[in-house]
Amino acid sequence: MNKKPTIFEPYPFTVGERILRRRKGKLEDWDVIAINDEEIKVKCPFHGMELTWKRNQFWYGGDND
Repeated sequence: MNKKPTIFEPYPFTVGERILRRRKGKLEDWDVIAINDEEIKVKCPFHGMELTWKRNQFWYGGDND
């Protein structure tokens, strides 16, 4: 058994980054257009729709060093 725990931390988004979000079996393309401590604002590159998501919804297993 692995004794070293996986550390989950907020994903470090950057403005201009393209992300693919898997939702209900489909992949969605989004461009990150704004970030603050609590929210991330994204824009669909195809339809131009803009959404604001809470940052605490996005975690990843960061570096375990």
